[in-house]
Amino acid sequence: MYELRLNRKLTDEYFKDMPKEIRDWIVNAIGSLVVADGIVEEHEFLALREAIGMLDSREEIENMLEMIKQRKLFTVDDISVPLETASGIFFYLASIAVVDGSMKRVEGDLLKSLGPKLGLPNEFVRSVMRWAMRQMEHNKMWSQGQAKLLIERGHILDSLKQAGN
Repeated sequence: MYELRLNRKLTDEYFKDMPKEIRDWIVNAIGSLVVADGIVEEHEFLALREAIGMLDSREEIENMLEMIKQRKLFTVDDISVPLETASGIFFYLASIAVVDGSMKRVEGDLLKSLGPKLGLPNEFVRSVMRWAMRQMEHNKMWSQGQAKLLIERGHILDSLKQAGN
């Protein structure tokens, strides 16, 4: 299975110091990406935990969880942020969009719509979309390699057991 390797530096150090309006925008974007395909995959829960960590109150958390439970898309309007900040946010969201090992059309369309809302140029958005697809393929190859290594590990352990008999 795929493992979400979100940039902890962004969520722990970078996002937490952003104004509430920007953090709320990120939370809503994450929520929408997670429910966009109508299925909340197990590995998407890490993204939701990241989003919940950006909320300030129990009420906000409960509201978010209710929206997720109902599979409702969140409101994500245009927001004014510095270009460097917008690009970091968009790469982060792209990582979330491919966490389940695929980017369904609805997820891709939603992600593409988020770029302009951050004030990002279309060519940048397309480039990040291509990067996300390559990242997803890299993650698949890594996962396949890990699976082979786990099998090999099992064989090595079995040989030790057999040698001990």
